[in-house]
Amino acid sequence: MGIPGPAQREAQPLPFLVFLVQPGRILPFHPEHIPMGLNIIGDLVDVDHSHNQLLNTGRHGNPVVQQVALGQQELTVYSTFQRHKAPRSMGRDRKGDNCHLLYALKGKDGLRTSFGAIRRLMLHFDAILEDMVDQSGEYDLVVPMPSGHAISRQFGQRLADRYRCPVQGGLFSKISKTRARELLEQSDLPSPDKRSVAKRLGKEDGDFSLKDIPTGYREHFPPITIRAELLPAGCTRFLLADDLLSTGTTLLAAQRQIQAAVPGAQVDAACLFSRV
Repeated sequence: MGIPGPAQREAQPLPFLVFLVQPGRILPFHPEHIPMGLNIIGDLVDVDHSHNQLLNTGRHGNPVVQQVALGQQELTVYSTFQRHKAPRSMGRDRKGDNCHLLYALKGKDGLRTSFGAIRRLMLHFDAILEDMVDQSGEYDLVVPMPSGHAISRQFGQRLADRYRCPVQGGLFSKISKTRARELLEQSDLPSPDKRSVAKRLGKEDGDFSLKDIPTGYREHFPPITIRAELLPAGCTRFLLADDLLSTGTTLLAAQRQIQAAVPGAQVDAACLFSRV
């Protein structure tokens, strides 16, 4: 389940006046004035107009502009929807890793959502993107980050449509666990630390994830590699597209690799969901 495209929106147009249905009554309201939040009911993640718990999906306060940095390197990230920390009332349940809707869209952690919830989520999506365009300037190329799910690619295409520029998929790929083990052996980490990290990596192959590595060791593992030959000639302004801003480590790695291939390039990023 991904981001509804224009054809889906035309097939089921959203009314200008939306109704919140409650048992026994229907309450009309104007959603552009109300920040929407999320309700988690069992394994169902639903968009709720009456609060902004966990996520602000209304136009007010979005998009969010955040900076991620590593040493002297800094990256500007524009996010469509602002995440909020889970309230204490939710207890210690870490299902969804504080981004329940994204996990539901991907079918992870046993979470699910509905098409109705997605329609409510997308109510202000285009207006928020227009505000993002006004705030960020122009780009020559949108680059979706590698993912096993289509959300980043779909989001990248929507961004490219708004910025009126091409989108280049396949520019980056995730490194394998085999490559991560090679990088570990080549690193200058002490032997006890290498053994600890190697245990976390395991012996099987497959895509590498930074989540397998403690934060203090992640600088030794660039999570992606670039196919620089796919970079179109003449492009100097790049917008990375990803579904979620967490630590920003992967986005910073992408920025470094593009700027190594195109000296002086401007590289910003856009995410569907912000950092908490």
